[in-house]
Amino acid sequence: MRIFVKRGSRPRAFRSLKVALLATAVAGPAVLTGCSSSSANGGTPTVTVWSWRSQDQPVWQTVQNDLAKKGVDVTIDFRAINPTSYDAVLRTAMNGGSGPDIFYDRGGEGTQTYGAAGFAKPLDGIIDKSGFTPSTLATAQYKGKTYGVPFAIQTMSVLYNKDLLAKYHLSVPQTWDQWIQEMKTLKSKGVTPLTFMGVQQWMLALQIDAVGASTMSNQFTQDLTDRKASFTDQPYVQTLTAFQQLAPYLEDNWQSTGSQGNEQQTQFALGKSAFDIDGIFDTAAIYQVNPAMKLGQFLVPSPDGGTPKIDWYPDGNISMNAHIKDPAEEKAAEKVVAFSATKPFGDAFSSVAGEISPISGVQIPAKYDVAQQAAQLYRNQAISPLFGIRSPMDTPNPDPSSLTKKNSPASTPGIFDAEQKIAVPLLEGKITPQQAAQQVQDSEKWYFNGSN
Repeated sequence: MRIFVKRGSRPRAFRSLKVALLATAVAGPAVLTGCSSSSANGGTPTVTVWSWRSQDQPVWQTVQNDLAKKGVDVTIDFRAINPTSYDAVLRTAMNGGSGPDIFYDRGGEGTQTYGAAGFAKPLDGIIDKSGFTPSTLATAQYKGKTYGVPFAIQTMSVLYNKDLLAKYHLSVPQTWDQWIQEMKTLKSKGVTPLTFMGVQQWMLALQIDAVGASTMSNQFTQDLTDRKASFTDQPYVQTLTAFQQLAPYLEDNWQSTGSQGNEQQTQFALGKSAFDIDGIFDTAAIYQVNPAMKLGQFLVPSPDGGTPKIDWYPDGNISMNAHIKDPAEEKAAEKVVAFSATKPFGDAFSSVAGEISPISGVQIPAKYDVAQQAAQLYRNQAISPLFGIRSPMDTPNPDPSSLTKKNSPASTPGIFDAEQKIAVPLLEGKITPQQAAQQVQDSEKWYFNGSN
């Protein structure tokens, strides 16, 4: 997930929280010396928290304040690291023994790899797991043990500019054909219908999944999970066919868009495109560019006239370092990570980020109306089981040695990686949907051969 945060002074209420924004990857653990703070002299223990999400800073201020009210004396040192550098920085630090006490990691294979390598501490007996659904919690578990606390459910849908649709007398499309026709109308008026970032292939893969959620049935994705169907079958080919049909309505230079990481959201927020297939996680960035924007949301219409569904995935987990040397610091870290599994943490997260907490009972504040709608769709109209990112087909057996290799592989054989590789050639018409589906199926042989 990408984050785009306005640089500037922090609100006064948050200045007591130590924050370091690491804009780029650092060379090695020596640069990160001092990430963990000793409480050997009997002072207040400092618990370090690392994340790729700088927007979560005030969440951890709330955690520190709420723990203080409970009599837990702890200072939380939150560090936000550039998302594109985060995985490498964390891996280097953990391997060098200078990692944080608590760290965000990617759901599924990410958490499982840290658990399998012995870097993440099992949290069973430390956290209360009752507030999470089994499917969400599964992304934080490996061989029967829980190595992380899920912190967000992300959804993908079509965001639209209400003013632009009104200007050209268009309505929210109810069918695939209506949506295509409206994009043709917008294009004829000189308006870019849809913005894609060809450079950010991870986003293109999520957009494929958004189309697939409305194209494939829950029974078909269950059959995929059960290895009774394959990605070369008609429902997935139809997904890629529909995705390819969007190509004529993209901006002229979509292949080179995304070098700054946020062009899709910026162009959409400035009214230069009418539609944006995007995650709920980017709505805050859109409002940051244009606070007055009238933002709407609908699900990708089903190409075959079926009921559209929302695509979703567990974003990541909050894990604890298994090798904290200071006993007092370790005890404090346990209390912090335990709090991250409670409803007050979920309330703080949803209030600050405007995103869906996976913790039972958490409600999104009314000011995040689009996120509220997404949460309702997630509860009542979600694709299930998942077929793309965070699905079983995206979670090969973890490779603990990858954390200690100097040059770790940049990709895995999961479905999400496979979709990133086919997205641009598919939109450019260089491969057919059938050829793309075959490439995806070939990349998933490890799963369909029963090796996981």
